[in-house]
Amino acid sequence: MSLQGQKINRVSMRNNAYERIKNAIISGELKPEERLRDKELSEQLGISRTPVREAMLRLEDEEFIISKPNSYTMVAPIDVIEVKEIYSIVIALETLALEEAIKNPQLQDVEDLISINQDYKAAIKQGDPKLCLENDRKFHAHIVKMSGNNELEKLLTSVKEKILRVESYYFHNSVPKDESLQQHNVIIECIKNNELEQATNMLKENWMNSLSNIINF
Repeated sequence: MSLQGQKINRVSMRNNAYERIKNAIISGELKPEERLRDKELSEQLGISRTPVREAMLRLEDEEFIISKPNSYTMVAPIDVIEVKEIYSIVIALETLALEEAIKNPQLQDVEDLISINQDYKAAIKQGDPKLCLENDRKFHAHIVKMSGNNELEKLLTSVKEKILRVESYYFHNSVPKDESLQQHNVIIECIKNNELEQATNMLKENWMNSLSNIINF
């Protein structure tokens, strides 16, 4: 019984370490190419080095971390080619979600999109990059939720983790232009009027503008 308890505790610590380190990477607290040392991380997290090492191995498998045996471990650099590939996947999957969402949009969902975009507008006006990113993500996430496809939602959540990291790195000090806000407004109107082609075109344009800003950073 005691061994079982220790096992659960160890798994819990490993998962906790994994989530906290990954969140630090995604948020930009741990920057691309920053060296990682398990001793320092274990002290910061307040746990032993073993679960930290296990968490780092998992993050390496997911390509958030890279290491060279007997040399170094560091946060993976941002690869522009990889970013382009991930964006193309997200655009394809979110377009699929929009196609489902637009078939029978509920009034409450449309009102939620309008409310999120109003918060986005306020964040732009305040000049708050973090809040802008948060509301932009909420907007796109709500479209996916509207599709009613749980598997698609889970898949996009997983794929978007790397985009969250890229956005946090490139846009943490910049506020989007009103163009992004207006694109969101067009998407909302298209959903209300069941204008699929225009909605998907605007969604793609919205994502491609974001990608262009990263490439030309």
